[in-house]
Amino acid sequence: MLKNYLKIALRNLRKHRGYAFINVTGLAVGIACCALIALFVRDELSYDRYHEQADQIYRLALDIDLSDDVLRLARSSPPMAPALLDAFPEIIEAVRLRSMGRLLVNREDHRFYEERFYFADANVFDVFTMPLLQGNPQTALQTPFSVVLTEEAARRYFGAADPIGQTVRLANQVDLTVTGVLAPIPSQSHFRPDFLASFASLQSFRGTNLERWGWLGTLTYLLLPEGYDPASLEAKLPAWIDTHRGDGQSDTWHFYLQPVTAIHLNSELTGELGPNSDIRYTYLLGLLGLFILLIACINYMNLATARATQRAKEVGMRKVLGAHRHQLLRQFLGESMFFAVLALFLALALADLLLPLFNTQTAKDLTLSLHDRLFALLALLGIGLVVGLGAGSYPALFLTRFQPVETLKGHVRTRSTGIRLRQGLVATQFTLSILLIIGTLTVSHQQAYMQNKELGFNQEQVVVIPMQDETTPARYAAIKQALLQHPSVISTTVASSLPGRGHDELTFRPEGLTDDENPALAIFFADHDFVETLDIKVIEGRDFSQDFATDTSAFLVNEAAVKRLGWDNPLGKYIGDDSGAPIGTVVGVVQDFHFESLHAEIAPLLLQIAPASAREIAVRVRPENLSEMLAFLEQQWHVFEPTYPFQYSFLDDDFDQLYRAEQRLGRIFGYASFLAILIACLGLFGLAAFTAQQRTKEIGIRKVLGASFARIVLLLSKDFAKLVLVAFALATPLAYFAMRRWLDSFAYRIEISWGIFLIAGLMALLVALLTVGYQSIRAALADPVESLRYE
Repeated sequence: MLKNYLKIALRNLRKHRGYAFINVTGLAVGIACCALIALFVRDELSYDRYHEQADQIYRLALDIDLSDDVLRLARSSPPMAPALLDAFPEIIEAVRLRSMGRLLVNREDHRFYEERFYFADANVFDVFTMPLLQGNPQTALQTPFSVVLTEEAARRYFGAADPIGQTVRLANQVDLTVTGVLAPIPSQSHFRPDFLASFASLQSFRGTNLERWGWLGTLTYLLLPEGYDPASLEAKLPAWIDTHRGDGQSDTWHFYLQPVTAIHLNSELTGELGPNSDIRYTYLLGLLGLFILLIACINYMNLATARATQRAKEVGMRKVLGAHRHQLLRQFLGESMFFAVLALFLALALADLLLPLFNTQTAKDLTLSLHDRLFALLALLGIGLVVGLGAGSYPALFLTRFQPVETLKGHVRTRSTGIRLRQGLVATQFTLSILLIIGTLTVSHQQAYMQNKELGFNQEQVVVIPMQDETTPARYAAIKQALLQHPSVISTTVASSLPGRGHDELTFRPEGLTDDENPALAIFFADHDFVETLDIKVIEGRDFSQDFATDTSAFLVNEAAVKRLGWDNPLGKYIGDDSGAPIGTVVGVVQDFHFESLHAEIAPLLLQIAPASAREIAVRVRPENLSEMLAFLEQQWHVFEPTYPFQYSFLDDDFDQLYRAEQRLGRIFGYASFLAILIACLGLFGLAAFTAQQRTKEIGIRKVLGASFARIVLLLSKDFAKLVLVAFALATPLAYFAMRRWLDSFAYRIEISWGIFLIAGLMALLVALLTVGYQSIRAALADPVESLRYE
C-alpha cells in the first residue's frame, strides 16, 4: 500500500512539475531562512552561559542622577571590589577587570597592537570559566607583571616554543612574564581576552591611583551564592556607599547588579568592554524568521488545497473500485507530507549553502555541527509534518466525503469556505510581506538619517593616529610642526579620545553645586587646537589660546553642561574636583556636538588642556592626493616612533562603526523582505494559474460574447488586488506600532512618514499585479475555441 501511495505521489510530481517546483522550492527557502535565523537567535541568547557559575555572576553597574538626566555606567571605582568583599559575607568572590584599549605588545621582531588586553585580579579564574591549557589558575596572576595569553596569541609571539616563563614587552615600557596559556574562549562572551595581565601591574604600568573612589575606571564582578536574591544585596548598597563616599552620596549614586548573562543583549551602558547587541534586534530577527516560515507554509497549504480539488474524479474512481475513506485520507496526507519532507531536505542543503553568506552579513561565525544538524533535522521534520498535515487535511477531508457518482459526473462544487480560506491565506501572506517592507524602509531611513545628520563637528577628512608610547605626548610639539610642513595638512590636535571613540568620565563639583552633588561628567583632555581641528563652533566666550598662559587650567563646556549645572552665565565659573576644590575656570561654551552615537542624548561635556593625557592624534587633511598624504604621515611617524607600527583610521569611519547593529539589521530586513515577497509571489503565481485554469470555459464564453482583452485581465486580477488592499489595511497599524517602538530606542530619530506606508503598499500591489498579470494575459490571449473545448 505504501509503495502504491509513493508511486502515485511521484506520478503527480512528474505530471505537475511546475506546481511541484513552486510548492517545494517556496517551502524549502522559507525553512532554510528560518533555520539560519534560528541559529543566529540561539547564538545571541547563549552569551556568557558557558560559565559554570553563570547564574551566580553579576556585574556592578552605576546610575548617577543628573538634574535632568541619568548617567548610566558599567564601571565602578577600583577600591569597591575588595571593600565589598570585606563588608558583605554573602559575596563569595569579587573580581576587577580593566581594559586599556589598543596596546602594543612585542617580543623581538614580533610586534602587534592588541585590542583585547585586560588587567584582572588573580581570582578571575574562580569566577569565570576560563580554563588554562598551561599554568596554575590559582597562582597565574598573583604576582605583578605576570600575564596569561591565549593559545593563538602564544603562536603569534612564540611560534611552536613553550611560552611559559618567557616575557613580552608591553607598550615599550614593562616586561610581562607569561605564566599561563588560556584555552580558546567561546565567541559567545561579552569579553574575550587575548591577554590577561595581573591587576597588581596596573599601578606600575600607568601610575593610576587605584585607591581613588572617584575614579570610575574598572569593572567589578561579584560571585554570589547559588539561589541568592541579588535584590537583597542591592538594598544594602546605599548605606554602604554613604560610609565610603560621604553622607547623601547614595541620593545620586545608585548601584545595581546586572546578571552576566544579560549583559550582551540588555546593557547599553557607558564604559562597556565592547559593543553589545540588543534584545529588541534579536526579537525582531526571530519574528522575521517566523514570518518567512509562516509565509512559506501558507504558500504550501494554499497551493495544496487549490490543486487538490482537481483530483475529484480520481477520488470517485477509487471509491468505485473499493477504496475506503481512511485509505484516501492516508493517501492525501501521505502525499502532502512527502512533498513537505522533500522540501525539508532541500532546505537543509540550502542552509548549508547560504551559511557563509549569512555569516558575512551578520558578522558571526555560525556553524552547523553534527549536533546542530540532528537537532535541526528533528525540529524541521516536526515543522514538515505539521505543514504536511495542515496542507493535506483539508482536501483529504473535503474530497473524500463526496459520493462517487457526484464526483464522476463532475458535480463537485468548490465550497465557499475553501475559497475564503485561500483568500484569507493570501491576505495573511501579503500582510506579513508588507510588514517586512515597511520595516525595511523605516530601518533604511533611520540609518540614512544617522549617517547624514549634522553632528555639530566636521568628521570628514580627519585621520586618527593612536598613540601608545607614554613619551609621545611630550614630543607632540615637534611631531605637530613636522606634520604641518606638508601642504595637505590643515591642522592637527591631540586628545584623550575623539568623538565616536569613547571618552573619560570623572566626578566633579562645579560651582553652584552642593556638597552632596558630585556628577560624573564626560571629559576630553586635549590641546589648544582641538576645537579648530574638529570645526566645533564656540557660541559664547572664546576658544583655548596659546596667548593665555592660564588656559592650562581653563575649561570649555558644551551647552548640555551649562543646562545641567544650571548656570545662567557660565563664563568665569569654576570647576571643582570631587571635594569641591577649584581646578579651573570656564572660558568658553561650545555648541553641543555628538561625541556618542545617536542612541543617546548629548551629555554634559568638559574640554580641558592636558596634552600629556592624550592618546590620539587627529590630523585634518585636504582630500586631494590622499594616498601620498598617508605615506607622508607614515614616514613622519617612523621618524618619531620607530619602534611602533603605523596605524590610522578615518574619524567618519570610526563614527559609522557605532551603527553596525543597525546596518546589519537593515541588510537582514532587506533580504528577508525580498525573500518574503518572492515566496508569496511564487504562491500567487501558482494560485493565479490554477484560477485561470478553473475559469477557462468562462473566459472563452466571455470572449465569444465580446469581452475585451483588458476586461478579461481585469476580471482575473481584481480579486487578488482586493486581497493586497486588505493586507495593506491590516499591516499598516501593526507596522506603525512596531516601528514606533523600535525608533524609541534612539534619542535622535526620524518621524515615521505615511509615504513609507504608501510605498510599501504600492510595491506589494505592483508585484502582485505583475505576478497575476502574466497568467491573466495568457488566459486572455487564449483561443476561445480551445477554451470552450476544455475538458
